Amino acid sequence: MDVISSGALLFLAAAAGALLLPLPGRAKRGLLLLFNAAFLYLFHPLAPLLFLAASCLAFAAARVAARGAPRALLWLAAAPLLAFLFLPKLPFLAAASAGASASNLAGSRLVLFIGASYYTLRALHFVLDARRQGTLHFGLLDFLAYNSFFPALIAGPIERADHFKETFDRLGRPDLADVGEGVKRIFFGLLKRVVLGSILLQWAAPILSFAPDAPGPPWWRAWSALYAVALFAYFDFAGYSDLAIGAARLLGIRLAENFDNPYLRGSIAEFWRGWHLSLSFWIRDYLFLPLSGRSASRLRPHLAALVSMTLCGLWHGPNAGWIAWGFLHGAGLSLHQAWTQWLRRRFRLKKRLAASRLYRVLCVLLTFHFVCLTWVLVAIDPSRLEPALAYFAALFGAG
Repeated sequence: MDVISSGALLFLAAAAGALLLPLPGRAKRGLLLLFNAAFLYLFHPLAPLLFLAASCLAFAAARVAARGAPRALLWLAAAPLLAFLFLPKLPFLAAASAGASASNLAGSRLVLFIGASYYTLRALHFVLDARRQGTLHFGLLDFLAYNSFFPALIAGPIERADHFKETFDRLGRPDLADVGEGVKRIFFGLLKRVVLGSILLQWAAPILSFAPDAPGPPWWRAWSALYAVALFAYFDFAGYSDLAIGAARLLGIRLAENFDNPYLRGSIAEFWRGWHLSLSFWIRDYLFLPLSGRSASRLRPHLAALVSMTLCGLWHGPNAGWIAWGFLHGAGLSLHQAWTQWLRRRFRLKKRLAASRLYRVLCVLLTFHFVCLTWVLVAIDPSRLEPALAYFAALFGAG
């Protein structure tokens, strides 16, 4: 089933209508779980079983974690989830799903594993929070309904269990504000993905069809195509987030925001506080901060940034392009840390720069172009770096 189709709209209407029935809360949550399973089944008959296996494994690991089990036992219980996290991204499986309906710059996914990356990240969050807090946010039924919530299943947001729980009691009871906001967000999501995304794809043709052994575009056309790819990546992903948030509002659930003007940020750290927020905060809380630790070492936070973002790239795709993309973003975050620490020791300069509009504009332009240039690594052929290097040459008039 295509997520942008009349079939998807009818599915959402059927779910919203069924959940409006005057049923007890537990029955409504069970009904939501049935709709979630049906949504998975429409992509592949075995997809609900795969989801059930991963989620039951995670719930069992979370129960072990909440009881304060040794860390080695926790790793042993949760380690199989890594297969669900990375298996769909392996090249021979991803190639088999090139025609899948759920795809964007993050790469196509084998339909059997539809949503696996996202429900596995939610599951790992559930396990790690159980370890930290010594308690579970949900029982098994509610956890399954939360982890398979169909509006956010394919491409997020990676909703946190504690935030989801805040409005879970309102399931099937949307008010007029929910309906109005839901319809508005769905409209803007369709506008971003269908209208603006289609236009930008046409402008991005020179980079998407670029071949190193063929004559490249002139430098000005190469840059316009690069800008188009960067904007397409935003409108495609942010548009899907709008659709997910809007659909959830029609069901009475209020998901967290996932994008906040990332291309208008003045540093790479600020960019990641505006781009794919749920993934960015997941990386911060469960990778970067544990890797940084509480050590007084000045080197450790820089290594944590490099490792965290390289793993982020590896999660997007186990190939040279995505790994290089992640490493460069980690290097950018590391340089930003060093610059911030250097400025802290120069209070007057820091205050003067903070008050300068020109400095702010230059920072925004520099950050935007850094992010744009990293898109080259994954927009052409992420399995190889040679096409990206050739396109860099075309950008700077050397192609």
